[in-house]
Amino acid sequence: MRKTVKQAGTVALHPLQARQLAFETCFNTSPIRILFCDRDMIVRDVNAAFLETEGFTRGEVVGKTLIELVGPAVFERDRPQIEAALAGEAQSVVSWGLRRATRGRLLRIHHEPVRDAAGAVIGFLSMLEDTTDLHQLRQRVSMQDEVINQTSDALAVVDADYRYLWANPSYARLWNRLTEEVVGRTVAEVIGHEAFHERVLPHLIGCFEGRVARYTFTCEREGKAETHVSVRLEPLRGENCEIVGVVVNARDVTEEAQLNQRLRRQALRDTLTDLANRHALELEIGSRIEACGACNALCQGCNTALLLVDLDDFKVVNDLAGHAAGDALLKQIASLLRSMDPDAFVARLGGDEFAVVTGMVTETDATRLGERIVHSIEALGFVWQGECFSVGASVGVALLDQQAFAASAPSVQDVINWADRACFVAKEKGGARVSVFHPDDDEMKARFREIGNLQLVQAALQSGRFELFLMPVAPIDGTSAPWHEVLLRVLSEDGRPLPPAVFIAAAERHGLMSRVDRWVVETVLKRLAGLPDDVHLSINLSGQSVGDPIFRDFLLAALDAAAIAPGRLAFEITETSAVRSMETALELIAGLKARGLEVVLDDFGSGLSSFGYLRRFDVDMLKIDGNIIGNIGHDVVQQTIVAGIVAVAEAMHVKVVAEYVEDLETLEILRDLGVSLVQGYYIGKPVPWSQVYGDRDLLPA
Repeated sequence: MRKTVKQAGTVALHPLQARQLAFETCFNTSPIRILFCDRDMIVRDVNAAFLETEGFTRGEVVGKTLIELVGPAVFERDRPQIEAALAGEAQSVVSWGLRRATRGRLLRIHHEPVRDAAGAVIGFLSMLEDTTDLHQLRQRVSMQDEVINQTSDALAVVDADYRYLWANPSYARLWNRLTEEVVGRTVAEVIGHEAFHERVLPHLIGCFEGRVARYTFTCEREGKAETHVSVRLEPLRGENCEIVGVVVNARDVTEEAQLNQRLRRQALRDTLTDLANRHALELEIGSRIEACGACNALCQGCNTALLLVDLDDFKVVNDLAGHAAGDALLKQIASLLRSMDPDAFVARLGGDEFAVVTGMVTETDATRLGERIVHSIEALGFVWQGECFSVGASVGVALLDQQAFAASAPSVQDVINWADRACFVAKEKGGARVSVFHPDDDEMKARFREIGNLQLVQAALQSGRFELFLMPVAPIDGTSAPWHEVLLRVLSEDGRPLPPAVFIAAAERHGLMSRVDRWVVETVLKRLAGLPDDVHLSINLSGQSVGDPIFRDFLLAALDAAAIAPGRLAFEITETSAVRSMETALELIAGLKARGLEVVLDDFGSGLSSFGYLRRFDVDMLKIDGNIIGNIGHDVVQQTIVAGIVAVAEAMHVKVVAEYVEDLETLEILRDLGVSLVQGYYIGKPVPWSQVYGDRDLLPA
């Protein structure tokens, strides 16, 4: 028999006493709130957790009925469960608290029967556990699980053995599997050994070294359209920051990829004709230059030719039949060019310009192709709404041959400019023909100079390298007032004025004269405001500006804003430009006259029908074309012509101005013939504005 050793001062407890003490200790130290009620629902005991939470003392609780303690609402809510517990069945329910101390908290309420030694129910325990935090945590976890499971992003975790630890349904569907068919398997087993080693393994190795990886791939599955997938791999770190795995985030970007493909295609296509556009042409020429340059030493003759096709008389179709007809014609031309050479690269540069790039040809071959294009377009016979239109084409050819690479490899723009110059020469010769670019050709050199002049005008517009000159116009009739004609000069980079013929022709040909005329008008109006009231100036308007309704509106609005007094300003327009844009010119003249400003018809007599047109133009003066004045001292016919002009002008109450007056003899003859005013080097050469009116009048333009 084993002896029990007792410590000093201890008394052996009866087992029932020990059990009672253990129960009381658990009852009083439990964090769960506990009440003990008898069968009459009178509270016989309560633990510390309940008293602390409710803010009661033991004396305020023990001995009270349950309905007095918790209130009628709570009691009626819990009555069915309590009665079931008194009947011997334990009950549990989760419910929101109703009393002040528990309102807004989620409680798990358990009613447990209490039995005596004979098993009879003598009461019940009510245990209240606050599960609000646990409930919220479960909600968050559940919500996160739901989001992860429902997200379209394919998510997975891979361990150091390249085995899936976890995967959501989207990731499993990416590989046409169930989640349980992915988790636990190696990456190679799921995506394929070849794809794993070639595409994924290098990125996984980088991730386990601490780097984030991104890549895309195309997933092709039998019977389904290809899927474009974007993948991000990120290291997964454990508690000690060591890398324990890799988080895989794979996203279906098929729609984005297809959109990007469409945008790239659109960026390289002409929307009207579905041909390649200018950008695509430049890329094509660039690749041809690179290929030709690589084999230049071995090439015998031309490897590539660029044919620039510019339609003749296309504007007639647009003007007479409308833009819908013009678009239909362009589509027909595009189809025609496609059929000329199935292997050629065909593009539309914009407007009525097309390009054809063909390879492995000689100059003769390229010329023959250009002639076929010219003849085919002439024979096209475009019909719109029953009306037939004839359209021609001019073709310029640039060759990528040994000569093109003689100095160095040309740029893409070099090649396009070569073809453009050749096309211009073809148009200058009457159109409907082919011209091949040769750098030593005189016509090509002239075209090159014009391009240089155009660049000069563009640079002057951007940097303001313009200067106004003034040329005097002197009266010789004893009644007219003197004035100065405003002339424009472009300054070179070193500040020297350049001859006007250098830039005016280029500016007019390329549609820049309206911008130049705007600068002149704005500058003169600002400077005129600071000059004496008796200063009288005339401004030349180009044919392009006279025929432009937008410029007309600008000019009249600018004059209204400046409030120019009548008689201080005149505008010179050429007879040919007025005739070419008759209606717009008439509206412009009427607007100027309504504001008290004078109109001078310049270069009068250069046309065959000058007197007939004069009746339509309400002008104040005629300026006789210089070719008529030039040899008037020794040419009786010229004197007779001038006398006739003066007679008609007098009948219409219009004054006559003669230019190109180089000597006193010419001046006296013109005076005798009745001319009112003269200008020319005998009267005075053009000089800078500052020499006439001083620097004080040079207001900012």
